[in-house]
Amino acid sequence: MVRTAVLVVTLLFPAGIVLAQADSEAFKQAMARGDLYESKRKYDLALGAYQLADKLAHHQSAACILRIAIAEQKLGDFPSALDDTKKAIKTAGNDRTTAIEAHMMRASLLVGMSSKPTDKKLKEAETDTREAIALEPDLALAYFNLGTILLKQERDSEGVAELNRALGMTGLRGSVAAEAKRFIASPIRAREPFAPDFHFVTKENQTYNNASLRGKVVLLDFWATWCPPCRESVPVIKSLNKKYASKGLVLVGISSDDDEDVWLAYTASMKMDWQEYIDSSDEVNSAFHIESIPTYIVIDKDGVIRYRQSGFGNQVEPELDEAISKALKRESNPELAKAASIEIAVSKDTSRASLTGIPEKTDESKNTEVHKESAEKDSADAMEDRPFGIEAGKVSGNTYKNGALDMTYEFPGGWTAATSEKLHKLNVQAEASVKASLVQQHPDLANTTMQLPKYIFYASKRGDGDAMQLSMPCMRISATPNRLDSIALAQFQRMAETMAAASSGKLLQPAREFVVKDHPFVRADIERMAGGVHVYQSYVQTLAADYLLTIEIYAMSAEELRKVASTLETMVIRDDQ
Repeated sequence: MVRTAVLVVTLLFPAGIVLAQADSEAFKQAMARGDLYESKRKYDLALGAYQLADKLAHHQSAACILRIAIAEQKLGDFPSALDDTKKAIKTAGNDRTTAIEAHMMRASLLVGMSSKPTDKKLKEAETDTREAIALEPDLALAYFNLGTILLKQERDSEGVAELNRALGMTGLRGSVAAEAKRFIASPIRAREPFAPDFHFVTKENQTYNNASLRGKVVLLDFWATWCPPCRESVPVIKSLNKKYASKGLVLVGISSDDDEDVWLAYTASMKMDWQEYIDSSDEVNSAFHIESIPTYIVIDKDGVIRYRQSGFGNQVEPELDEAISKALKRESNPELAKAASIEIAVSKDTSRASLTGIPEKTDESKNTEVHKESAEKDSADAMEDRPFGIEAGKVSGNTYKNGALDMTYEFPGGWTAATSEKLHKLNVQAEASVKASLVQQHPDLANTTMQLPKYIFYASKRGDGDAMQLSMPCMRISATPNRLDSIALAQFQRMAETMAAASSGKLLQPAREFVVKDHPFVRADIERMAGGVHVYQSYVQTLAADYLLTIEIYAMSAEELRKVASTLETMVIRDDQ
């Protein structure tokens, strides 16, 4: 079944939440960390951070619960996401904006989980959308969603009326307005998952778009060289191409790589002799709502998506084989072919919203884009700056020195550390992303100075990844402004227990203190499952100058974790500052 993508972002903190000061700060930090992970599409880590924040908020933050639902949806756990949108609606109370977003997201999930026009989930989705409209009658996107849902139920006259109403309102534009016009011209387009508009030129100088691929069966492989399961899947993709290329299959790889030289070298070394495109603008990924990789999409001769799968496992090869075989055997359907060929002009505003739950801007938030553009400009300006202060650490051999923190550390020999410039860039991008999302809901906070954790060190054995895209085994250190005199072991233990529970993991032993050259540290080790494999993590905290340092070590075995963690005995932090 093809799922409908959901993109809901909210950064509201309902006024009704009352937390102890320590819990409040921990809650904000957990939410901020979750937002950072979410902005980098590290949805499993984002989920853990949001679940920790939810516990700290005593399950009373509707915005936090909605974030949990978003992460669950992007991880493919639709039933849990559906339950949590319902909890968010119940918890929202007078928080109208979050309630609207929760209703819209719930409707989107129900549509994605429906299977036929008579499915009761579509009626539930209709109810949720109407409730969102009751809360905000001028929501153009809600009427578009309602019209789409009615068309999916084969209630075409009602659906077309709602789509025309949406088009008559301010706020519906770009690709969403174009989609509404397509649905009106051919209601069947709302009932079949047609491929979106796309256009790109591969490295082999082959131009591809919807029209050029009509009448052909297409397999799109969304991947990247830095993605382990993507690399693991290459032999499978190669085998399928060998089997079906002569029968009419068109295989195209859509890479999310940033480094074109690495991408070209990898495709050449692996003899990936099919069409490849590096999506540096993210336009193709955005058009197909790609939230994680690898993602495989099979499009039939009429431009309808017949198979979509994110993630790679043993079931992917037989499922892809079956989907491709069926699509090649299926005769073209004249009605579908006619619907696919409808051409609608799309304005430059290429909004991704479609059954997404992102409300259109109300009068009160029309100045949001101005603030967002200002935040993005500030980000661009800041990225020109060189790292300074705690971000300006230096690496020589396998020794890391940070003058601002008066710290020296000898990380594992043979490992490669990220440059301070690269980490600074990640920090700037992460802060800009969180800030831009924040001012969408709170324009008055556009000039607020944010004190998010800053990554100051990252190293990995293989030499790839970064502080957000981990490559195990690896370690990273982040610094957060803090005026604590000491770290209470009991409080750290409770936090570690909560973290372990939130990620469905377990503490390997109670949190403990240790001392290196008279400087105190606290440490907890966690074992959890991620992507079907065991992940071992050491979570260490200490104080340096006016900062709380968080040291995270990730490994694939307990022995590997022990070896890497033993290098912490080389860390020297002077306390006479």
